[in-house]
Amino acid sequence: MTNKNQMLKDQGDIKKRIDFLVKEINLNRSLRYLDRQKISAKEYDGMENELRKLDPNNPLFYNITQKEKKIKKILRSSIILIIFIAIFSIFIWFFYMFRYNPFVYPYT
Repeated sequence: MTNKNQMLKDQGDIKKRIDFLVKEINLNRSLRYLDRQKISAKEYDGMENELRKLDPNNPLFYNITQKEKKIKKILRSSIILIIFIAIFSIFIWFFYMFRYNPFVYPYT
């Protein structure tokens, strides 16, 4: 029973620590952008590493490469759809030409 309570308490502490780290990292990113750092780069990297250990799937680490992967997937799907439409259009065109104009195809 105490282990379960301790585990729940630890999870609450971990959640609070994650929230604190996210707020601090966002604040320090903004300050670094304005060139008014409050902490050193080593401390900042330490906070990021700690957050990665606690919550590796945190949206804070959602970077450009992941966005690029989504865009590439969408583009790949679009290209496949365009190719399918082109092939289908050619098929429809041939069907129309041979069905309604038999003189176009000399082997009938």
